[in-house]
Amino acid sequence: MRLILCIIVFLAGMLLNSAIFAQGFFDQEPYDPIENINRKTHEFNKGLDRYAIRPSSNVYGTYVPKLIRIPISNFRGNLNEPKRFINHVFQRDFSSAGTDLSRFIINSTLGIGGLIDVASMWDIYPRSTGFDETFRSFNIPQGAYVELPLFGPNSARGSFGLITDYVLNPAKPITAGIDGVFMLGVEVANVFQRRYEFAPMIDATLYSSADSYSAARNIFLQTKNEFDIDNDEADVFDPYNDD
Repeated sequence: MRLILCIIVFLAGMLLNSAIFAQGFFDQEPYDPIENINRKTHEFNKGLDRYAIRPSSNVYGTYVPKLIRIPISNFRGNLNEPKRFINHVFQRDFSSAGTDLSRFIINSTLGIGGLIDVASMWDIYPRSTGFDETFRSFNIPQGAYVELPLFGPNSARGSFGLITDYVLNPAKPITAGIDGVFMLGVEVANVFQRRYEFAPMIDATLYSSADSYSAARNIFLQTKNEFDIDNDEADVFDPYNDD
């Protein structure tokens, strides 16, 4: 059933992109045909950050010791390894898929369910990816720039990638037996941790820029343009990547 849903989403994304590109908008730089809607979403996200996420992340990072924060982050990150494995296989990047599988096995066993990142201690580092990059590897165009509520800057292709990541996430059976409230807490803690870690750049983008919307959009598009799916040496910082 999940495979069928993924195929439907995949085809819908291709049709949407094709329809938009047929209008010739793709020659615009940046490609942002729904800027008015995106700006309203940006203001919503910015307000949510200002009054909820930023202060909560400061409290979390300041008062919750690293001895607790880091294992939670490691546990959540370990659950991303099966998703990365699937995507790297689809991308025909079997070396990275092997790394994903090795990290998951090592951290799930020696790392006590992923609480300790033993693999990184052995210089086996995560290789972030998702269905956005998988679609790109099949030459599916990025499409329009989109700012999503809660999720922030993205693209038409990336938005469908997020849905597909969720539908086909092989970690779901693993977490099925874990209490839902606990997993929600892990996700919230991960948001606070990442907001706390990247606070200087995010604050500069959102609160020190003359036009925070354009600044966030430019950072996202620059990151995507510099990232090369076939370049193993690419190491571009993306504060919005949740992998």
